[in-house]
Amino acid sequence: MRMILSTTLAAFLVASAATAGCKENFTVEGLPLLSQIQYKSHATYKGLDRTTAAKRIAARLRDEGFKGVKREGGVVSAWQETTGSGRPQTLRFIVTESRGKTTIEGIFTIQQGQVAGNRVVRDNICKVIAIAAG
Repeated sequence: MRMILSTTLAAFLVASAATAGCKENFTVEGLPLLSQIQYKSHATYKGLDRTTAAKRIAARLRDEGFKGVKREGGVVSAWQETTGSGRPQTLRFIVTESRGKTTIEGIFTIQQGQVAGNRVVRDNICKVIAIAAG
């Protein structure tokens, strides 16, 4: 029982540390209402398989109701249209593997004239990244 608890606690701490890293790595590029805006973040995990991470991301995006979910190697892309304008918001995750470490980058792009809350976008990108890590 102690071994299971210790393993579970260790996995939780690793996931929490990566999530904190994801939140710290969050950036926003673009001018609200004047240009498209890209919200980006990333986290790196040791020992995570690129294909497994990409499959988990694709499954999660489908579950969340994103449309056009495509997985090509380590790139997962999808879109949603929630404003009624017919102008979609795109979401892309790029999973790269190097020297035993896997980096997952999430990029959410909204069109000129659209707005989204930084905290909400950050939290959701980081949630998908954490799910990809297991």
